[in-house]
Amino acid sequence: MFCRVAAKELSLLAPQLTQANVRLIGIGLEELGVEEFIEGKFFDGELYIDKEKKSFKDLNYKRHGVLSLIPALVAKVARKAVQKAKELGVKGDMKGDGFQNGGLLVVAGMGKKVLYEFKQDNPADHAENAAILKALGLEAEATVTGVDSEKKKGDVKVTDLECEDACALPSKK
Repeated sequence: MFCRVAAKELSLLAPQLTQANVRLIGIGLEELGVEEFIEGKFFDGELYIDKEKKSFKDLNYKRHGVLSLIPALVAKVARKAVQKAKELGVKGDMKGDGFQNGGLLVVAGMGKKVLYEFKQDNPADHAENAAILKALGLEAEATVTGVDSEKKKGDVKVTDLECEDACALPSKK
């Protein structure tokens, strides 16, 4: 459920990212549940599967054990994410590897520079949409929501980031 909520909220940015020629790419860790994920329209971007979890290991994304996962699932951020899932009508299942955390990277064109990095500490954590837009030097539209935030309004402008490459990626086909 947590991945679905995060993907659905990230997908709210898809029209704005497409307009700015920024590609939205998701990397899943297994094929189990991918068809259901696609059918449920949880993610509005390109989706790839890393069966060996090489990218997760290379990026040092946290992997929970049984003893660390239980408290994480009852943490405040997880309770808020469950509430958000209910609001969005997102249901989860207990299939697959629930122990592997992920994250998010905003990368300049051709991977030359990381503009923003977010690593999950809790399975329910995810990057705020406003932070992603800020890293790209894009303005937040009317409202950008996150599991851990109220609605955010106003201008988000960044002048000190070099995002020309990221903003000039070819549009997805």
